[in-house]
Amino acid sequence: MKRLALILAALMIGFGGFAQKQKFTVEDAKQFYRTMQGDYTVIVNDSTTASAHFTPIWENTGNPYHWLYVEVALDEKVILQKVLEVKPKNDKMFVVKAYSLKDPAQFVGKWGNSNYFDGFNTAILRNGKKITFLKTQDFSYQSYWYRYGVIDCFPQGDLLHFKFVQQDERFYVKRMPTGTSRILGYQGIKE
Repeated sequence: MKRLALILAALMIGFGGFAQKQKFTVEDAKQFYRTMQGDYTVIVNDSTTASAHFTPIWENTGNPYHWLYVEVALDEKVILQKVLEVKPKNDKMFVVKAYSLKDPAQFVGKWGNSNYFDGFNTAILRNGKKITFLKTQDFSYQSYWYRYGVIDCFPQGDLLHFKFVQQDERFYVKRMPTGTSRILGYQGIKE
């Protein structure tokens, strides 16, 4: 009986350490924000490629959260523009709030000049919708399967799942088109 109690105690300590490893901190949000910055090649099902740019903006506004401007182009045509706000939700999750721009054409190509956004404030944004990420292990975060209407380069109603792995500097998106069980895979590889 004493032996069983010791084994259970050891297991509890082990699981406690595992749970602590999964705890999400403000530093995780900062690391996610820093790691996501940069230029990516997006590969869709091993064929079509697009380019994606994640640019930090509004870094000196005193806002406690972190902002990224995202622009994705396919065949030199911009197919997605968003402003992302990264902030903690609780000790296991953080939220990426994705905003559309009121006048997106004004910001095309501005990913190369993050200071351009300093002349604007959040009044340029509209329709913020959130994607909640769970910390699955150190440097790895993922969302649940959702129908994200805010991601306008995907047809509404399609199921989407996002995963970000900071250690290999990649992001992954799985998409299941409405009415099918076929999964399309998107992989963002940092340049």
